[in-house]
Amino acid sequence: MRLFSKKEVEEQDDTDEFGVDKSQDISNLDDFLDSESINGVYPFSWEEFPDHIESGDNYIRVLAIVDYPKVKSGNWLAPLKRKKGNITIVQDFESSNARKMVEYYNNTIKNKEAEKVDTYDPLKKKKIVQAIETANMQLNKYLDSEVTYLYQHMYVFLQAESLEELNALTDSVNNTLSKLQLKSMNPIKAQYQAFWSAMPIGENLLKDYTFKQSNTEVASSVIPFDDADILDLNPHSDIEGINKDTNSLIAIDYMDKRNVLNQNMVVIGTSGVGKTTYMQQKILRYIAKGVKVFIIDPENEYSEIVEHFGGQVVHLSSNSATKINPLEIFTEELDTSQEVNIDLLIKDKIQRVKGFFQVLKPDLTQVEKSVLDSVLHDCYRNSGVLHYKNIKSIHQDQWPILSDVFQQIERLRDSKEGKERYEIIKDFYFILDSYVNGSNTLFNGFTNIDINTNLLSFDLKALQNDEEIQGAAYLNTFSFLWDEITKNRTENIKLFVDEFHFLTQNPDASSFFYQAFKRFRKYNAGAIAGTQQIQDVLDGTMGNGKNVGEAIIGNSYTKLFFGLDPGSLDDIEDKLRVNFSKKERKLLEKKKQGEGLMINGSKRAFMKVTLTEEELRLIDFEQYQEKYPEAIPNYEERIKMTPIEQEEARSFQF
Repeated sequence: MRLFSKKEVEEQDDTDEFGVDKSQDISNLDDFLDSESINGVYPFSWEEFPDHIESGDNYIRVLAIVDYPKVKSGNWLAPLKRKKGNITIVQDFESSNARKMVEYYNNTIKNKEAEKVDTYDPLKKKKIVQAIETANMQLNKYLDSEVTYLYQHMYVFLQAESLEELNALTDSVNNTLSKLQLKSMNPIKAQYQAFWSAMPIGENLLKDYTFKQSNTEVASSVIPFDDADILDLNPHSDIEGINKDTNSLIAIDYMDKRNVLNQNMVVIGTSGVGKTTYMQQKILRYIAKGVKVFIIDPENEYSEIVEHFGGQVVHLSSNSATKINPLEIFTEELDTSQEVNIDLLIKDKIQRVKGFFQVLKPDLTQVEKSVLDSVLHDCYRNSGVLHYKNIKSIHQDQWPILSDVFQQIERLRDSKEGKERYEIIKDFYFILDSYVNGSNTLFNGFTNIDINTNLLSFDLKALQNDEEIQGAAYLNTFSFLWDEITKNRTENIKLFVDEFHFLTQNPDASSFFYQAFKRFRKYNAGAIAGTQQIQDVLDGTMGNGKNVGEAIIGNSYTKLFFGLDPGSLDDIEDKLRVNFSKKERKLLEKKKQGEGLMINGSKRAFMKVTLTEEELRLIDFEQYQEKYPEAIPNYEERIKMTPIEQEEARSFQF
């Protein structure tokens, strides 16, 4: 037990039972109490004004919505939902008497029908007919059990840090509400009721002012869900553009196999609507991300970008020194369950070569293909490649070339037993002569391309005056790049095939293109196929008679449609089974440059392609100079840190 001294006892006598000094003046509790600690735990104050409420540091105003637009589609509230500021949209729904609404529409039909009989003014009569059609539509939906009726209420809860900010926010919100055809009311001297009506406690104290009777279909449109958003934003996502409806980004993670079935994409649009600009932008962004990019460029639209970033451009022409041997096998990949050997690989390659021959001679018959099949087997046998165990052991100059095919056909011509077969393929023999001994020697020779870059483009523009040669070069190049992609199952590779309609002009080429296209996913790769010749794609068929356009577009999880003619839209709907809404058709028929419809799986969004400053400088320097006077931007100066940022960086600890 502790004994207290006399001094300690005297000191205790000067305090009350709570330990408070009796001599201290506590008449003013505000001076005595520790208000800062109390406010830190419960910082609440409340003061009502006629048009707003002040609570602590918050300035609050609640707007009541008293009228709604006549017709709206889903997600139409997105402009309000996405406004900057502390804004909360509050919805309240109550069951309504459906019988009264049915009686209302029924009486409307009877009264308007009677009014129509006595009306002769054309404009007034059309309005009456329109009212009757609307009433009939509502009745039909109710009778078909598609909708029922309810009362809907809506409040907009605003908060700011000062009265000036609150007033500015209110003006901005009211402007948006006017554009959305929503009529708002600031309940003067009823902010208390509006405040508690906006709280999630189930009390609606202003229901007599805010009620609107509607069916469930219309009421559902005010739920502010982004049904038009395609937004999967993460470090791996591709930023595609701006959503015109919600003003948000459109971002897709093509590597997410759970949500994106494949990385393939088709880009379709008429000339001048922004298809090429979009693909150029996409290439630039893949370069920035370090993704390997291959390009087939029929119009020489990507060479400048590729060369600017140190890539390799292969310019192909009729007498080009660069060769890709159409008879060489570049990979041991074979889509079969059988054991892979040279003989099987050659059989698979011969099917491709016959497709290549059909491009050279579009009317190649089945009998001609059969004879050429035998000729090609003899060429591979004579070359000696059948003795090898795998293609890696075979040097490039050991494979047969077109000259060997030509000489093998000549042997048929000069032998008695082969004379009949020669007569069958005689026309092809003369065509092949121009590719072996004539001016078109592009395909005759051993492959001499060495791919040692992550950025490779094939320029086919010099061949554009001869569509058959260009189509053959396109198919031969695609076949070569496809074999390069199948060598690597792990590295992400993007193949841009612009104007891919060249691959749909004959059945065998179409079949190969489709088979390769649908297998890109297997190799962690993606094909971005673009065209402005949609009619050629719609008319193309594969060997099995199936429409190649429907197959390619159907196998692309992502589709981007830029501006199109009404006739092309009709054909796409009829032949490709891609349906467009009235709003979508209207947008596409306008053909506004850089605007299109993005379809990613089941999601759709209107998109605007927007170039960054640097992308614009690289893609269209003339337009860049007009928009930005500073021709060469000083990015180092722009990203230079301030003294405060430098100090924060020095003191930063992981």
